[in-house]
Amino acid sequence: MILLVCAMSWPLMSWGASDANANDTGMNGANVSNNSDSATITDIKQQLATLNLPQQRIDFLLQQLRQSAQWPIEQQGQLLHLLAIEQEVNSDLVAAIDSYTQAIKLLTPHPLSQELVKSYLERSFILYLQTNDTQVYCPDREVAITLARQLGNVDILAEVLAQSAYCYNKPSDFGEGLKRLNEALALAQQHQLGLSRQAMIFNATAAIYRDNGLNRKAYEYFNKAYGFWEQAQDKQDMFNMLHNMVGESIKLAMWVENKAHLAQMQQLVEQSPEFADFDFFYQFNTGISCWAQGLFQEGIDHFLRALAVQDTTQEKYFVDATHAWLALSYFRQQQPNKAFKYAEIFSGSATYDGHSNELKLMIAAIIDYANGSSNLGMNKLLDTIDLQKKNFANIINNDVVNSSLDHNLTVAEFNNRLLEKQLAINKLNLEAEIDSQKITNLSMAIAVLIALVLLVVVIFLWQSRRQFKRRSQTDYLTGIANRRHTFEQGKKRFYQAKKHNRSLAVIMFDIDNFKAINDHYGHDIGDLAIKACGRRARNWLKKNDILGRIGGEEFLIILPDTEQAQAVEIAERLRTSIESNQFVFNDVKMNFTISVSVAMLTPQTHELVDIIKQADLGLYQAKDNGRNQVVVVDH
Repeated sequence: MILLVCAMSWPLMSWGASDANANDTGMNGANVSNNSDSATITDIKQQLATLNLPQQRIDFLLQQLRQSAQWPIEQQGQLLHLLAIEQEVNSDLVAAIDSYTQAIKLLTPHPLSQELVKSYLERSFILYLQTNDTQVYCPDREVAITLARQLGNVDILAEVLAQSAYCYNKPSDFGEGLKRLNEALALAQQHQLGLSRQAMIFNATAAIYRDNGLNRKAYEYFNKAYGFWEQAQDKQDMFNMLHNMVGESIKLAMWVENKAHLAQMQQLVEQSPEFADFDFFYQFNTGISCWAQGLFQEGIDHFLRALAVQDTTQEKYFVDATHAWLALSYFRQQQPNKAFKYAEIFSGSATYDGHSNELKLMIAAIIDYANGSSNLGMNKLLDTIDLQKKNFANIINNDVVNSSLDHNLTVAEFNNRLLEKQLAINKLNLEAEIDSQKITNLSMAIAVLIALVLLVVVIFLWQSRRQFKRRSQTDYLTGIANRRHTFEQGKKRFYQAKKHNRSLAVIMFDIDNFKAINDHYGHDIGDLAIKACGRRARNWLKKNDILGRIGGEEFLIILPDTEQAQAVEIAERLRTSIESNQFVFNDVKMNFTISVSVAMLTPQTHELVDIIKQADLGLYQAKDNGRNQVVVVDH
């Protein structure tokens, strides 16, 4: 089951050089100033530098913003950009994205500035944190790269190129991502932009290798980026790279390296209390590692510890992923109720669409089994197997990657012939990497398929037991509760109502002149009439209500927390819906009616059977009064 971790995407964390180096971006943004900045903005930046606490800096900028109504519009936009940076550092992402949006609106009509480019870039980073969806956060990056080329600032252009490469991580556009990274690396080397910028480029390179299944190459580039940030003692980005190397070492079954990286993460957690979300990601990564090695209970313990500190991180994508992996872990531990609980939380999460299809299929299978849909659940597991095989085929098939590279090399030659040589080298490296991973990927694919088949068998046996129990509670003809189950559940509702002094209503109904229907049309038509009554009755009920067939054509409805007026309204709607409808059964058109009685729980009622007896008497009264009517039994 190890390779199922591949279903989990490994985007980087909010405080690292994932999609963008958050610290690097924030500091550059705070110190950026155009030559045309007025003394007012310059003075504000100088005063800002004297304040240590994030909230103090935000309050100061908000005060300045309230006094800026008469400033030039461009300076108001620059002030909003400064405010957005501080809000982002303070993890107030909703306010930050609003401030960046306002800054973009004010700065766009004016001469191109670094603040405008940075605002687009930082807004895209927050959208990445919130959604992990390239269709949401990448449009801002495309605007930023166009503006950065016009601006002529080499450092900003290299940063934008590296971040925009994340938007081209599929086989169909893999070459464009490499092209942008090569251009960024050439700028960094030519202009000596520093280790951090080169590390960011290596990080982005590793990410698109990872997303295309070239895990060993991805691991190597993440390790290179880690080395640069270690030299700079940048703990945030060191931790990010460890997070990524843990993910890649799991996919490559490099358990010695995996254990070492987790130990390094734990050490950074202990050494860096100022980074509150380090512990969440350490627990999350350890849980994934345990799961991949079959240590499901240990994985559960770490996932629960991660959820206990989930408020320390802004990355809801990983919080939601924790719920998904908890569901899978509990399921493997044969605790289906807990598995269903966390599967439901994950399936309703805001980041659900951004997760891998394999993970969503496995969670959907758990939900289907919990809801009694064994066939749907098994089909989803089989779909997961098919999707895994397709992914492996895409990774192993040289033609997929090579055709993409060939196409993009042609585009690269047309647009920038200076990059042609480097792209050719990357193509050769890719081919060598694919060849070296074929055997590993095939072996892991076989292991995954065998494990999934065994899981399907276990789940099928478990589900068969659930189905047997369900059939013993269900009326064979109508699919609703049978007499025994109706009375068992009805007694539970009755005693709850008595205990908590709540209302409870009972509706009893049967088909008028049913013997005549059988005699005239035949018993097969009579059975269809009974089934039609059951379906109609189900339309008017709440989730906690009980509907059962207790005799040949006789039905019983138990309505907890229902007053008499509500029960009478439901009964009348049911009677009217039957009376006003012409039914067609096997080309036989017919009309029929029902008689209905309503009885209520009273202080004098001691058992459910007492109410049912009253309802039965009411039903006889409805028949005596001419049928096709609702009779309310007064105690």
